[in-house]
Amino acid sequence: MGTVCTCLKEYTAEENQLDIEKEEIFSKNSLKTSGHLKNSLNVPKPNPNDTIKIQSAIRGCIDRIKLKRNLSKVSCSNILITSNTNKPTSETQEDINQYSNPATLAAEKRSGVFKYPIQEDDGVKVSLRKAVTLENSSIYIGEWNNSNERHGRGTQLWNDGSKYEGYWKNGKACGKGRLIHGDGDVYEGEWKDDKAYGYGVYMHTDGAKYEGLWVDDKQHGTGSETWPDGSCYNGGYINGFKHGKGYFKWSDGSTYNGEFSENDINGYGVYDWNDGRTYKGGWKGNKMDGKGVFIWPDGRKYDGEYVDDKKQGFGVFEWPDGKKYEGFWLDGKQHGNGVFYSANGEKKEGAWKEGRRVKIIE
Repeated sequence: MGTVCTCLKEYTAEENQLDIEKEEIFSKNSLKTSGHLKNSLNVPKPNPNDTIKIQSAIRGCIDRIKLKRNLSKVSCSNILITSNTNKPTSETQEDINQYSNPATLAAEKRSGVFKYPIQEDDGVKVSLRKAVTLENSSIYIGEWNNSNERHGRGTQLWNDGSKYEGYWKNGKACGKGRLIHGDGDVYEGEWKDDKAYGYGVYMHTDGAKYEGLWVDDKQHGTGSETWPDGSCYNGGYINGFKHGKGYFKWSDGSTYNGEFSENDINGYGVYDWNDGRTYKGGWKGNKMDGKGVFIWPDGRKYDGEYVDDKKQGFGVFEWPDGKKYEGFWLDGKQHGNGVFYSANGEKKEGAWKEGRRVKIIE
């Protein structure tokens, strides 16, 4: 259903700066990173080669990519007969149930009887016919106009088990209708020229669901998606992609509220982990990029610039006991000139290289 994903954004790179050399500036012997804090947060030992990985907007990657690929099936242009094959070849009383299969029967049972909404009369004279076998071997039961086109209320069945029930106009699905795919997926909503257009609901057989606006068979406008694992998204779409402002919640309780661009987290947004960590700031291609603030549940805080998920540029790192580093960063580590403030306010200027103080500036 218009989704592309990677994994839930893991938190690794930032934990490499638990102490940021701490008191190194006052001692030749650097203190070791205190492991009890990380253990108390249930944070795994960081791998310096890891990068922060993010949901590119959806959880359950394989299923959702499959959903996107299956979305093209919504279009009746791929299933419904085209204009040069919509003439009836013969009338038949054969048992139309032979066109059903277990998946479509189960889907129809879940969905219930399709109810035709009241639709404004377009003034076209129609006539009801018996079941008709069409040139593509599908069966149509319903109303026809004087031009021998499906028009008005009607049901069409295909030999793979697919079934469309709803309104037609000049031989194409138009208005309210429901399409049950041969694999059991269901789209019910508005149609225009054989395509999902307007408000509609797409229900996948695994329970994943999209409800919202469509244009030319693609999610377009505002909508919401839910998945069996409890994940959900609510926000904007353009041409089948999550785009604009949106809110995503993962099954573990982590959330992102902010801007998306073609299914990627991109722009300004707030990411809250389920253990209390928070990042507010810029994103680019699903990674922290630009100005941002990262806050840990124990009170640690970084306010500064990020590039490719790593602290880079100028930034300020504060500890809950009052210690603070103000200076430049590169590839996630202090690099360049900076100032370190001790807990009692003592100030020391220095130069850092790859996270280590290499010079004290008097």
